[in-house]
Amino acid sequence: MYAAPVRTLVLALALLGMAVTTALAQSVGPIPPFAADIRGFSTGLGQDPLTASGLGVDPTDLPSRGIGGTAGLHVYPLRLRRLSIGIGGEGIVARGRAHREPEDGQPAGPAVQQRLRGLSGNLSLNFGDRNGWSYLTAGMGPMAFTSYLGETAPSGPSPRKMTINMGGGARWFFTPHVALAFDVRFYLTRPEEIVEPYPGRQRTRLLVLSGGLSFK
Repeated sequence: MYAAPVRTLVLALALLGMAVTTALAQSVGPIPPFAADIRGFSTGLGQDPLTASGLGVDPTDLPSRGIGGTAGLHVYPLRLRRLSIGIGGEGIVARGRAHREPEDGQPAGPAVQQRLRGLSGNLSLNFGDRNGWSYLTAGMGPMAFTSYLGETAPSGPSPRKMTINMGGGARWFFTPHVALAFDVRFYLTRPEEIVEPYPGRQRTRLLVLSGGLSFK
């Protein structure tokens, strides 16, 4: 069931490896002391039958995709000529919205919404120099992955679970301080029990491919 995500990760890491090789061949000095990222993405949110049952809808009524963004700040306390270790923090938000199958041309009931919100601390291994570098990263932090009916989220607190993420990416600077940034990340969400007013959820693996800008 994870064959497609695994193939995607292998391909992404192969591309990162090519970037690493180029960076090592053209090294002009260590990477800067810090970098900040802003990236956008569209990702699959899945159609969990357990969640759908809790909302009283069919799994196909759940929005399968969401639009979101992520932002982070990373510092590099150990910077060698071609290899650096970084620590940082990131935040992620995403939202998907869908209407159930229409009846007589009209939406059948309120909209079905899925939201993703989380924070994470991360450790990274970075390869390259100040003009651009690639990285492998892993981290963990609290994440809320909630589903509900209607335009307004329930007033109760969203259930949060400590969630592992792992992946990699690259930054290519086209000006002294601004770079194109690409990141591929897996978020390994944990199963959730029913916490009123939110339904339960099965364990899942979310693949987020994001792109945007990085600043140093």
